[in-house]
Amino acid sequence: MAKGFEDKAKGLKDKVVGKVKEEYGDLVDDKSKEIEGKLQQKKGEAREKIGEAKDKADDKIDELQRRADDRVDDI
Repeated sequence: MAKGFEDKAKGLKDKVVGKVKEEYGDLVDDKSKEIEGKLQQKKGEAREKIGEAKDKADDKIDELQRRADDRVDDI
């Protein structure tokens, strides 16, 4: 499993929970809950980006390993 999967899943959860908090805060006119929700959404977005970066790094490492293995086989 890709290393970034957990970060992306937790990021998505934070975005969803944050949106619910934001909407709830808006509904009951609780500005602090709205802000808390917006911050949690931003945290989720950042965590998703970390997961995507981990996946890209893993893909690059795999590609480099395959290329190195191919060169060793050619020797």
